Amino acid sequence: MAMENLLLAVLSRTQTSTLVRYSVTIGIVASATLLRAALDAPLQNYQLLLFVPAVFLAALLCDRGSGYLATVLSAVIATWIFIAPKWSVAIRADQWLPLFLFVVIGFGITAVTESLRHAVTNLARLEKARAVQLEELGHRTKNDLATLASLLRLQARALEQGPARAALDDAVSRLNVIAHVHRHLQESHNDGAAVDIADYLEELTQGLADLLRDVRPIALRVRSPHLLVPSNEASSIGLIVNELVTNAFKYAFPNDDGGSVEITLTSEGADILLTVADNGAGCPPDLGDGIGSKLVKLMAAQFDGEVIRHPSEKGCRIDVRLRSSPGG
Repeated sequence: MAMENLLLAVLSRTQTSTLVRYSVTIGIVASATLLRAALDAPLQNYQLLLFVPAVFLAALLCDRGSGYLATVLSAVIATWIFIAPKWSVAIRADQWLPLFLFVVIGFGITAVTESLRHAVTNLARLEKARAVQLEELGHRTKNDLATLASLLRLQARALEQGPARAALDDAVSRLNVIAHVHRHLQESHNDGAAVDIADYLEELTQGLADLLRDVRPIALRVRSPHLLVPSNEASSIGLIVNELVTNAFKYAFPNDDGGSVEITLTSEGADILLTVADNGAGCPPDLGDGIGSKLVKLMAAQFDGEVIRHPSEKGCRIDVRLRSSPGG
């Protein structure tokens, strides 16, 4: 991966001046010449071998002209210093073919390297444009979600307390869950692929606590490792947490009672285990057909998961197991 990133950085970089490129090329060929002279005995039958990587390196680091220059310089230096008769530009008949093949190969390497450079440059340009478009799309989506949530909130305030207003409040809460995912995708700078689930849950539950507890002394705690979770999975986890925490605030602490709600997320091999537990009045028995409960089961089913309730006289614990591995 490091070599791949280095190659992409070299091929897509901004070009330097002609003087600098040709100076670098001459330095590369000179280095190859010194190395070939130092290895003259073991490479006496391979006069042009070390000049092939020099041509490639010049074309890679500089440009097509530098590759051509490296090829010509290498051929001249090899003819003058290493090909018999040495210290002469005279070429024997049996040396013409190897020298000609070297020049053809050098020009071919240069042309291929330059084509690769153009391809990488175009890909980098397209990737940059795609990133800008995705960022703009995410920004617009976040604004649209915020606008829709505001409209629903205004509509809810215009209604008397009752089932209709409660349904609108729940819809606003669920929209905020999705909006939080989009915000974290924009802030994470990881190509919109994953969300840090710990940071996401902390922010989400803080907003939920401010919205739900009013003046009741209810503590809301999150325990989660910093895992990079795919965005679709993070959205499902957020919706599940939203529904379970909302139910806990509504039913576990009647009559303005205080208490605590704890959200725990752990990674168990290929599974993610999400637990929401409170120390309130216990699990209410009549929520199985509610919209929130159905939504929790639906979100869990998307990942071949299961929902398990653990009622007791003091408090309620709900485990949701998602059979999907984290992306980090």
